[in-house]
Amino acid sequence: MTPPTFNVGAYVRGATDSPRVLVRRAELMAAYADGAMAEKGEDREGYLSHFAYGPEMEAHFAAKRGSVADYEGPCWCRWLVFDIDRDNLVDALADARKLVAKLTDRYPEVDGHLPVYFSGSKGFHVLLGLAHAPPPAVGFHRVCRTLAELLAKVAGVTIDTAIYDVNRLMRLPNTRHPRTGLFKRCIDVDALFRLDIDGIRKLAEYSAGDGLPSARTPDEQLADDWAAAVRMTENKADDRVGIRRSYETSNTLAPRYFLEFIRFGVEAGERHSNLFRCAAWLAEQKDIPSLCYAILTEPGRDLGLTPKDVERQIRSGMEHAQKQQRRAEGGPA
Repeated sequence: MTPPTFNVGAYVRGATDSPRVLVRRAELMAAYADGAMAEKGEDREGYLSHFAYGPEMEAHFAAKRGSVADYEGPCWCRWLVFDIDRDNLVDALADARKLVAKLTDRYPEVDGHLPVYFSGSKGFHVLLGLAHAPPPAVGFHRVCRTLAELLAKVAGVTIDTAIYDVNRLMRLPNTRHPRTGLFKRCIDVDALFRLDIDGIRKLAEYSAGDGLPSARTPDEQLADDWAAAVRMTENKADDRVGIRRSYETSNTLAPRYFLEFIRFGVEAGERHSNLFRCAAWLAEQKDIPSLCYAILTEPGRDLGLTPKDVERQIRSGMEHAQKQQRRAEGGPA
């Protein structure tokens, strides 16, 4: 059940670079999932935020003049999504089956109520209902990532963890993939295990009004797993704060935004601008040895090495590379 104040979603009609608008998320998702939008001829590309937001996002969106970038407020979701994407669709299908089998074994209550979508291209989305209804929170998306990673590891599959960014967009059900023309189509679990790739692609030639199942009886194991993921996420956050504070006065040459990007990733907002800034800074560097020290000093210290050890290992590595280069060029080592 959607918390009444957490039903704000960011919607993109068309390609992902189209403007985002705020919508009533649950209603729009239902309209796409049950085929109502496709019946109206609205089956082109369309995206909706993975997470739902409350009034905090509305205030942020207004203050940012129509942008969701850098939002760090609370969020929530009804379904924990696992994204399995492979260059070879046969491999993606095999891993989707493995994940579904493990989830239904671990959480018996979800058996028969585990939506699986073929993306229309290279993968599958598996949706696990959070029937124990964890409350919205700041960092809710990080707990989702932690739990998803734990479950994927147990199942022995690799998932895309980028989808747990607080502002991540997911393609809506019953919309066409822009390259293949196939629909993002719900695949019955029985069909997932019965059909081959050709059969699944054939199903995806058409939209379907399958809708989304209603919430089931909460599974005690899922509630316990969520609580464990909350604790793990909080511990990670504490460790992150400690590391950042340890190096607030660092003398390394790399700018803080660059070091945080390569060491911690980007927790909120858009990745594009951060990656652009990092690439621009790298392009400005002319002295390769200084660049090596700038990039590697703090990460080396994070590993527990002393400053002298870090400096010595970086210097030794560069000297080794220089010797190898001289040998390759036929000069004295």
